[in-house]
Amino acid sequence: MTQKICTFAGHGEIYGENTLKEKLKKEIINLIERYGVNTFYNGGKGQFDWLCADCVKELRKDYPFIKSYLILAYMPVKKNQFDADFYKKFDDTLYPEIEKVPPKFAIVKRNEWVIDNSSFLITYINHKWGGAYRTLEYAKRKKHIQFINIAN
Repeated sequence: MTQKICTFAGHGEIYGENTLKEKLKKEIINLIERYGVNTFYNGGKGQFDWLCADCVKELRKDYPFIKSYLILAYMPVKKNQFDADFYKKFDDTLYPEIEKVPPKFAIVKRNEWVIDNSSFLITYINHKWGGAYRTLEYAKRKKHIQFINIAN
């Protein structure tokens, strides 16, 4: 099965989580059913990422073929860090080849990597600053990726 990948980018704080969750699930289902998306990338850095991870995990009951990956910006330094409950929301973790990037830029490079390797982006962007906004702007410059902002 060919991978069709969607990634998520959103602000660390979200508002109206219950309404947002239903909207997010609707968009994810649309990507699965209409476009054959079967793989989801997540950065795991804030409330929006956690909400996305929960939604994908819940949708696996109806779509058992979908996969969810946590894309790391840094290699874990703590022993047994992968045993944390948050990591259990994902099928696996991936670490892009960014180990030579200074830690200060690792998240930016990771975000660029997920955009470069995805066909779809679901965002929650309601202001024009921060890492999620920069990720959306990077995606807009890439002509291959379609994006949906559920904050609107």
